Amino acid sequence: MSKQRASKAEPAAAGRAPVPDSEFWSSRLFKNTYTRAGRRLQRENWSVKIQYLGRRSTFALSTADRSTAALEAKALYETIVAQGWDAALNHEKSEPGFPKTDARFWKEQLLVRRYRFPASGEPAQSFTARIGHAGNESFFPMGTADIPAAARMACRIYCAIVKHGWEEACARFPRELIVAFEWSANPILWTYTTVHTLVGRLDAIETGAAPVPAASDPVAVVETEPGLRRALAWCLNHQPGFHAVPCESPEQYVTVAGAHQPKLVLLNRSLAERMGVAFAGGLTVLSSGVRALTYSVSLDGDHMFVSTPGGAEGYMLKRVPPANILDPLLEAGKLAVTPAEDPLVPVKTFFKGLLRPRATQHSDALSKLTPRENEVLLLLSKGCVDKEIAQAMAISVWTVHGHIKKIFERLGVRTRTEAVIRYLEK
Repeated sequence: MSKQRASKAEPAAAGRAPVPDSEFWSSRLFKNTYTRAGRRLQRENWSVKIQYLGRRSTFALSTADRSTAALEAKALYETIVAQGWDAALNHEKSEPGFPKTDARFWKEQLLVRRYRFPASGEPAQSFTARIGHAGNESFFPMGTADIPAAARMACRIYCAIVKHGWEEACARFPRELIVAFEWSANPILWTYTTVHTLVGRLDAIETGAAPVPAASDPVAVVETEPGLRRALAWCLNHQPGFHAVPCESPEQYVTVAGAHQPKLVLLNRSLAERMGVAFAGGLTVLSSGVRALTYSVSLDGDHMFVSTPGGAEGYMLKRVPPANILDPLLEAGKLAVTPAEDPLVPVKTFFKGLLRPRATQHSDALSKLTPRENEVLLLLSKGCVDKEIAQAMAISVWTVHGHIKKIFERLGVRTRTEAVIRYLEK
């Protein structure tokens, strides 16, 4: 193996930001050599030495193309910075196939999502991919049901993330997000829907009809991310009786409110403090007297469920279509006039209505569970992992797996989150 002295200009020392461009890594690539039958031979693919925090290692890259190899080296370095040396070394050992810079890698990562965002105009059975890098990850819709085209798009997005960073990539490519509307904190009463950020190829989508119908109620959307703000505006503009008033920041709200007199404010939970809202986690009232509904954004349904506060008296989560996000506040198609002492009256009525038709259906499915399966499901609803369930029930982890498989079959669900939601809705 050839030796190459490390450059005095290390990629980054402790406390410094990672080197952002792939040109730096292109200059550090070299072709390793080996000896066979007395002959000195050169490897076809590139290699790179990475030094960080006093440790150095050589990585054999998976391509002979210099620009692609530079991206691969940059991705390895950023993984080391974000997740440590073990993450990069284990990744290299566990994935000997195609690198992430090759579309063939992404062909095996494509998923068909069950829920579409109508604004995207995507065909049925279109693909999405969960793309991660340097400790961050997100779902990106591919915009096509063609496997080779979807794989190429996923590869393009990944390379853009590595080359330009997450912020720029998220401004260029739509992401698939779960938006949960937090009607009540105790009990947990949330509705949620799937949206795509309207950026890049979706940026030209009209968020609603113009001019605004005279009889519709204005709803302010306070969201700093442009693509998500446009997606929420589309949802509101396609729910009869409402139109969206976009607001780019909490500081801009006073101006927006003065010009449009909104009947309701949709507010990202992360911005609540900047709006002067002390209670972030449900339907509340601003100092101006306008009702505000906070929402949170998650990667997927599992992340959303984990983000719900613990210790609540009860949990009720309901998926709604994107054009029905305000249904819990409606009476006869208009915003309900709520009593001052309890603004949640229409919300409670909405969720109680959901329980009536579901009660028989879910109780029938739950009644088929054995006592042991019910016990496993109860522990799952408390957030216990398989090992904790096994210890609590004095059974093996493999037996726990068997019970969970039977629970999925009896309830007709595919994930633990779905099973727990069914249990909590009983």
